[in-house]
Amino acid sequence: METQKLYETDSHLRQCRAKVLDCFAAGDGFRVVLDRTVFFPEGGGQLSDGGTIGGAEVTETHEKEGRILHFTREPLPVGAEVECLLDWPRRLDHMQQHTGEHILSWAFWKLFGAQNVGFHMGAELVTIDLDREVTREEAEAAEELANDQVFQDLPVRWRIVSPEELDALPLRKKTEKFTGDLRLVEVEGGDLCTCCGTHVERTGEVGLIKVTRLERNKGGTRVEFLCGARALRDYRLKNRVAQEAGAALSVKEGEVPQGIRRLKGEIAGLGAALRERSRLLTDIYARELLASAQEKNGERVILTCQPDLDAKEARLLLNRLIEAPRTAAVILYPVPGEGENAGRICYLLGRSPDSTADCKYLCDLLNGLYNGKGGGKPAFAQGSGRLLPDWQETAGGLEKIL
Repeated sequence: METQKLYETDSHLRQCRAKVLDCFAAGDGFRVVLDRTVFFPEGGGQLSDGGTIGGAEVTETHEKEGRILHFTREPLPVGAEVECLLDWPRRLDHMQQHTGEHILSWAFWKLFGAQNVGFHMGAELVTIDLDREVTREEAEAAEELANDQVFQDLPVRWRIVSPEELDALPLRKKTEKFTGDLRLVEVEGGDLCTCCGTHVERTGEVGLIKVTRLERNKGGTRVEFLCGARALRDYRLKNRVAQEAGAALSVKEGEVPQGIRRLKGEIAGLGAALRERSRLLTDIYARELLASAQEKNGERVILTCQPDLDAKEARLLLNRLIEAPRTAAVILYPVPGEGENAGRICYLLGRSPDSTADCKYLCDLLNGLYNGKGGGKPAFAQGSGRLLPDWQETAGGLEKIL
């Protein structure tokens, strides 16, 4: 026996009495079948309804072979007459998003001939996929037309038509997936298409339609948008962010983009100045290390531990050191970690073209000292190992060899 779908004839019906036809365990709960229901099952891009049946929470609903399966965590006695209560805020949200999708899709089709080839309603956002690329200006024009239909508070009606009647109607999108009589949803003076979902009775209930993002998608455009209460929450969040950003930048909300660009320019300038000072300091420090290094057989091998350098700074120091003739250098620096990742000790080794030092050999020695991994060639090598508490003292083992 198929379930009578009360939501098809009255999408604003919030409760009903029904008889439990079946109840069986499945997964981590139960599936309840009623003789009639106000709960819409997931389908056509629309999320399912929720609520309670006989006091048992309904988490979601699906349709199978004409029967609506209500997912509950508690069993219900077969044959019992129960009260079905719809989660109305959830239903209203779904109707706002779904009706808004009809109106917005129609606006893109009416203005630019763009067809909706995909629709997805999630818990946070809604998307439609258009078969052509649209610009921001085109999206704003479609948004304007869609909201004009909302503000006119137009009737939204449904009816059942035969295939013969369907062929003569100016549908926005025709489908050949279904046969027999089909359900049509029409916005007066606007959209007309086949749909099995629930919709508001007048467009004013949608409240607002706001496009939030455009992105290219398979040769077309994916349009993210929000309707009704979702659009209000999104505006509230973004308004708060704009106000806080304006306060932080000491500008008005409308000037935040300019303020950010100005701040990025200032940061870039400071970064360039900092890099130049770092280069100068590195040059000075390299000269000090070279001046204090002892020669052995006419060559210098410099080993230095640098707790405050990062990878770029360590490489810059190495390059400066091996610019000197008959010089090899070994630079160790730590990369701290958090939690289970205790960090690493990194080492860079290099030599000037006229040096006879073997950087690969020295790297192998460091791998042994720090239980590390790394390698390279006689002229350059690098690696990393465990960040020991006494990592600087451990380096003394290599210094003795040098």
